[in-house]
Amino acid sequence: MRLFLVAVLTSTLVGCSKGDELKSAALKVQLHYEGFRPGCVTLTVTDQTEVSRHVTKDVNVSAGAPPGTLSVAVFRQAGWSNDVKLLAQAHEQSCEGARVATAEATASLEKDGITPVELLLAATDGDGDGFVVSTEGGTDCNDRDATVGGPTPWYPDDDNDGYGNWLLPPRVVACEGPALTASRTGDCNDRDLSVHPDQAEFRCDGKDDNCDGVNDETFDVGGNCFNGDQCPGANVCSNGGVVCNSTVTPTAYYVDEDGDGQAGTVEGRTCGTVPSGKSTVSTDCDESSAYVANGLPEVCDRLDNNCAGGVDEGNTCASRVWTENLNVGGNVEWRSIALHGTQGAWFAAKDKLAYATPSGLTSFNCDGNWRAAWTSSTGQVFLAGDDGKLTTRAPTDTPSTACTVVVAAGNTSHLNGIVGLEEPAGSEPVLYAVASNGNIVRWRRPDAPTVVTQVQANLRAIDGIRTPGTLMAVGFEDVGGQPSVRAFRSNSDGTVWQAEAFNAPIAGSLRGVDVVNSRLVFAAGDDGLVLQRYRGEWSTLPPPSFLTIRVNALDVQGLAQGKVYVAAGQGGVYFYDGSTWSAVHEGTNALRSLDSTSPTNIGVVGDRGTVAYWRK
Repeated sequence: MRLFLVAVLTSTLVGCSKGDELKSAALKVQLHYEGFRPGCVTLTVTDQTEVSRHVTKDVNVSAGAPPGTLSVAVFRQAGWSNDVKLLAQAHEQSCEGARVATAEATASLEKDGITPVELLLAATDGDGDGFVVSTEGGTDCNDRDATVGGPTPWYPDDDNDGYGNWLLPPRVVACEGPALTASRTGDCNDRDLSVHPDQAEFRCDGKDDNCDGVNDETFDVGGNCFNGDQCPGANVCSNGGVVCNSTVTPTAYYVDEDGDGQAGTVEGRTCGTVPSGKSTVSTDCDESSAYVANGLPEVCDRLDNNCAGGVDEGNTCASRVWTENLNVGGNVEWRSIALHGTQGAWFAAKDKLAYATPSGLTSFNCDGNWRAAWTSSTGQVFLAGDDGKLTTRAPTDTPSTACTVVVAAGNTSHLNGIVGLEEPAGSEPVLYAVASNGNIVRWRRPDAPTVVTQVQANLRAIDGIRTPGTLMAVGFEDVGGQPSVRAFRSNSDGTVWQAEAFNAPIAGSLRGVDVVNSRLVFAAGDDGLVLQRYRGEWSTLPPPSFLTIRVNALDVQGLAQGKVYVAAGQGGVYFYDGSTWSAVHEGTNALRSLDSTSPTNIGVVGDRGTVAYWRK
């Protein structure tokens, strides 16, 4: 038995086929909807006489804002009665969506022709997103926001990065998901918060960071490259980034840091062109001393001058002794020595100044308690002493003429150290002196001396070579009743002084300092304290001692890294060869000042007119 034919009308109603024994009869059902646009309307036609006879038609609704009308034709069919019941049901989104509106009507097909039937479907979709409010059976999660539709799947999101695990089904379908779920899926590593879709491949690690199925696609892994040494290689992952891995060994090139004309410090390595003026061969075994390099003659100075692996070999030191003179200038406490050339020397003390040459000793009239002396390349001596006094004499001056004394305005404290900088040699030097109250004084004749700055320390010594950027001043500061080491370094023009940083506070007092070159400085003080600063890093050397008693180092002269002399307050000169200390000159008179013009010309002075030399 054929059922009723139900059809959607798009234009005109189509009648029965020719030859049909039944007269043409049809219903034109007008399905009106307002307040919403259904995704699908289901029309069910039921025979009122025999309800088991029914037919259903799903009608998909085209896009467009409500209100709207659907037209459906219902044709009479054999075996059914003429009276039918019509039931229209509207659904959200699709025919499987939630039912949100219904309408019913009865009709008769007893008469031939077209009988109109009107059905109204009404529901509320306030934001026009195709979802009806939940109070009317719809599923809209927020009917005031068109961007928020109905319930969505929520996927497990264990790393809480907003993307669900792409291997697992939804945990729930709802307007809001529970904790550790996400409405988006696609996470290929749900244990890593930083791994998910919609981001750049952010690290080179052999893994897929943005879940696009490709590993490290932005890093050109395996691509050709050149590393920092200009050596060819291939890109590889390293610590999350990409590096150029090369198996080619670069060529090392060397520079001369100590000014002896021989290169021994590695400045760089390259597979490309070696920079102009650089050597690819190391010819200097110790870049901390200008007196050590390949090819230099071996001399008696406690250094491996020729880089042959020995010290003073070849019988260069037939007699390894210091020449000592007692009571030079009388029984006086010499406070400072300043060497000139290979044979000249100035000695300074309270109210005494003397100049020594192989031909004799000349005393100069120069009142003042002179604590420090420095000599220029021309032999001019500059003195610093108590009450901020400064003066100068030349070997050619009339010895009986009194010294002319100058004092920096505002400085009445004792000056304990002095050094001069002359660049070029023979020019009028710039003098720097340091005081007990932390003042740093600058003096260049004919100008009057001035106080450059004051630091928080009792300054005891200062040294430098050629330019202000090498100047180093040392001393101590009382901290809680105990002395603590202090050191200060100048800027390039001598106007700003910065405190040196030590890895940890160092207890004690510094009494002397020697700047060997721009990279090497030694400082020494009480109770065996000897410090070395090499390439900007301070370290403490083992303390020198005599009969298990640490000596008070009153002055210091460095030769090379790890090789240094100190003058002992208990008497004697001690030398550190890089591993052990030894007493290289013994004595009982306190030695207060060391000076040198080279490792083979060293002088020391002290109490009871003691003067000693190492001259080879």
